[in-house]
Amino acid sequence: MKVFHQEPLPAGLDNVVHGGMLPDVQASFRIFAAHLRKVNAQWSFPEHQHPMFELNLVVDGSQRMRVGDKHFVQQQGDLVWILPNEVHASLGAVNGNMMEYVCVHLEVTDPWFRQQLSQIGQIVHPSGSKMESLLRPILMDLAQIARETTSSGLSLKLQTMHASFRIFTALSEVLLDEAVVSNQQTGDSGLAAKLAALIEHQASTVLKGQEPFRITHIAKQLGYSPAHCNRVFHKAYGVSPRHYLSTVKLRQAKLMLMDPSHSIEYIAEQLGYKDLSQFSKQFKRWTNLSPTAYRHLSW
Repeated sequence: MKVFHQEPLPAGLDNVVHGGMLPDVQASFRIFAAHLRKVNAQWSFPEHQHPMFELNLVVDGSQRMRVGDKHFVQQQGDLVWILPNEVHASLGAVNGNMMEYVCVHLEVTDPWFRQQLSQIGQIVHPSGSKMESLLRPILMDLAQIARETTSSGLSLKLQTMHASFRIFTALSEVLLDEAVVSNQQTGDSGLAAKLAALIEHQASTVLKGQEPFRITHIAKQLGYSPAHCNRVFHKAYGVSPRHYLSTVKLRQAKLMLMDPSHSIEYIAEQLGYKDLSQFSKQFKRWTNLSPTAYRHLSW
């Protein structure tokens, strides 16, 4: 007869009557190139694209915009939401007037949250709409911070960081309110999510002697061509699978460097680098700091 031994419960759990577990959350985001501008009638901004989400709010006046193949006039108070890699341009203020706007770029590395945000397909959120009402006060606060040139560097950083958390809280409210959140992913969206999960897994389970990352291996595992996987992933996340792997490794490196019990040599080995020198050079390319310098800043 086979005997099964039950592991004892950790202290404090043996008398639990009812409970529930929430999902783990590991998300990182960045506010990039946030700015306030007041421009004259001759101003315009050329066609461009980038891998970040973008929020653009007209504070005063109105501007002619083009996002993808859509041309429209963004009135005062209108919020424009631009998805990653969407080609867009500002064609200048309307009727030769002055115009003022605040713009924020959002870099989101968590694949699930990025997928959910990408489902907000509406470009223009007019004054009074749910998304505009949630985000306008935050963007106006950022505009005010940008106007106050007397703030110290520390104060400016803290105020901007505070605003960034508010922005992502507001975006989460939009997703919940509009019932956009879904665990069902199909087609290209589902494939991109699988690719991201496999990349995250590879980054977190590096073994000594393991072959370096190649999209061909993952593509073969999923039954698709490398070119198709690269195209689908770039469309969903705005970066290549290899670039995404670097982002994941950088996030892990920063977290591990904050733990003084890990030597830098150990961290380099855990992240799959052949030696400390290779890891140090790569980390400096990512951050402009050596691992040791970053560790000193983190303490």
